[in-house]
Amino acid sequence: MKNKKLIILIYGLWTMVYGLSGCGYSTKGFVYKEDRIMIKPVVNKVDITSESRRNSNYTVSPVLLEKRLTNTIVNKFNVFGYLKVVSVEENALVLSCNITEYQKETLRYTDSKDVQEQRLRLVVMTKLIDSDGEVIKEKQVIGETSYYLSGAQQTTEENAQTDIIDDTARRILEAVVEEW
Repeated sequence: MKNKKLIILIYGLWTMVYGLSGCGYSTKGFVYKEDRIMIKPVVNKVDITSESRRNSNYTVSPVLLEKRLTNTIVNKFNVFGYLKVVSVEENALVLSCNITEYQKETLRYTDSKDVQEQRLRLVVMTKLIDSDGEVIKEKQVIGETSYYLSGAQQTTEENAQTDIIDDTARRILEAVVEEW
């Protein structure tokens, strides 16, 4: 009986220690020698004259989208805090972003064939360069949001744009600071 209690006690302690040590999932975090980052203004490279956009019912890009995204990215990095946002490239990482696509698609129709729900997608090519001028990362980041045009959860496209900008900026921050 004492051996059984001892085994249960050892097993319980082992389980507790193993449980406190974590589940094995972790992110390595960023491993850059620089502790500063310069964020270049986002460039809007959406080609509204392309063949794929010609037949689309949405042929323009939102006004000042790139400026709003730049400000939101800077805010995300300031809140993150581990990389200080600076205005000069010297001894700093340099992040440049180009908006390549702004997509709008219908997800759901009402019974009377009116659009009920839409999705916005923002595609951004990011490039991170270290202080030596070498490209560390190049990654396509896609932000998404959906919104309702009718019903109890109805919102405007402008509000949805705010959501997609926030989502895209969050994904850009994650792409820079996390190594999987």
